[in-house]
Amino acid sequence: MKRILKIVLAALVAICLVAIVGIYALSEMRLSRTYEVAAADFAVKTTLPPEEAERRARTLMCGGCHHDAGNILLDEPGVGRIVAPNLTRLVPMYNDAELVRLIRHGVKKDGTGAVIMPAGNFANITDDDMAALIAWLRSLKQLPDAVAGGTQWGPLGRVGLALDKIPFEADLVPTAITPAATRPADIGEYAFITDCSHCHNLDTAKQSEAFFAPALKPLAQSYSAADFKTLLRTGKGVGGRDLGVMTQVSQWDFRYFTDIEIEQIQAYLTRQP
Repeated sequence: MKRILKIVLAALVAICLVAIVGIYALSEMRLSRTYEVAAADFAVKTTLPPEEAERRARTLMCGGCHHDAGNILLDEPGVGRIVAPNLTRLVPMYNDAELVRLIRHGVKKDGTGAVIMPAGNFANITDDDMAALIAWLRSLKQLPDAVAGGTQWGPLGRVGLALDKIPFEADLVPTAITPAATRPADIGEYAFITDCSHCHNLDTAKQSEAFFAPALKPLAQSYSAADFKTLLRTGKGVGGRDLGVMTQVSQWDFRYFTDIEIEQIQAYLTRQP
């Protein structure tokens, strides 16, 4: 009986080791998957004053994730640690075409996919805003990393990668896209597409492990114009409530919207059928 138990135990250990090796190998294959998206030349240069180029660039949500010099987006035991890299050190490694491909397609310099990068939204950034964004990014003074180390995957994260359950937005963006040339005068819909819809739906709430995002149409309808401006400028809800991720993103990014732009965003959200 003892001999049989030892054989069974050895077999179980062997199966577990094979499973672990298999999961690791499959997760590495997923992380190393490359995308056939060409880094097409981007010849557009901004004609905006540096202050306006920076303002527009900041409304496109870079700071909320990356902060000034890198930021931890997720740190969950067993799942892993996902780091938004230090843009002041990353950007100089990319030429303009590669940078546009990273932003619009979620494809890194080596052709692999970026995790969490909201390329599905950023694919819609207009050419003139992209030019402003690149000009601003290239103007940033290089800073030491605010976060030691990079993204690391735990066992549960490895399983998710092996099963292809970790989202890579490079899978969602068509290889060929044709963004508009210029930012619209009324940015309501544009801001919703490039910014808000990454976290929010119009009519239904989104729930994830990281945060709860309410439906935007009823929210915008329930806020006065003054309170909606406060929301986007400070990330604070009615009564000064801290709204977690929204508070962080507003304080880093959305506070750069002008009064007119905020009015346009609220008007777009409230007039949807």
